[in-house]
Amino acid sequence: MKMLIDKIKLKLLLEEKRDYIKNSVDGVDTVITVIVYVISLLCCEFKPIFGINPIVLQTLAWVIAVLLLIYGIIKIVKSCKYKYNHNILFHDIENLDEILHKFSIVAIKDTYQDFANRFLLYYDNAWKCWFFFSFHTEEYQNEEQLIQRLSNSLKIDKDYIKIRYISDRLQPKYSERDHQNKVYQHSLYQGVVNQFSDEMKQLEFTIDGVRYKWFTISEMEADSNIMKKNADVISFVKEKIG
Repeated sequence: MKMLIDKIKLKLLLEEKRDYIKNSVDGVDTVITVIVYVISLLCCEFKPIFGINPIVLQTLAWVIAVLLLIYGIIKIVKSCKYKYNHNILFHDIENLDEILHKFSIVAIKDTYQDFANRFLLYYDNAWKCWFFFSFHTEEYQNEEQLIQRLSNSLKIDKDYIKIRYISDRLQPKYSERDHQNKVYQHSLYQGVVNQFSDEMKQLEFTIDGVRYKWFTISEMEADSNIMKKNADVISFVKEKIG
């Protein structure tokens, strides 16, 4: 898993948590100091200083010892209640991740032909554009889950579908639909269908109300709408799969 983290935000996080990152329980050193201090009080003989009565000095010394002990105990309780370790720090760093849009891209070629040079795209009604197969990347997603989702979409037995991971890429771009800059993490897979239906061998077809069409990379690059909304993915597929 790749993450995109702002350097300043990471520095601020480490600065904020630096007092919590330690191997021992905080406050123990204070309690040990109090114990040593109390032992010294028991062995100490108080004498008048600047005319102050020894009993007053002794009382003040014991008050200081009690306050230090209370302070040490409070620190120990807080330290035990809020155990900050490397696992919690890693979780906090993960929360700084600015990759808000993670997608698994699957590129399927028309391998039913002798010279496969086209990719299967679907039409997204919300974006009004043709796209490669694109699924939200889940934290524990595996290839078997992607195959099942392709099987459900294309109505093909999952035994006839294989995929292999190609590469990951971070791709910042401007979202035409949402009118804002976003950062995407695209995980590219190459999909292979071993048995195509007659319907899928058509240039354009529909399954469960979803339109599909075969495109060459050149045809995608010649379509201004596709390039405006999906040029980054097309260049990624072109470079890694061709």
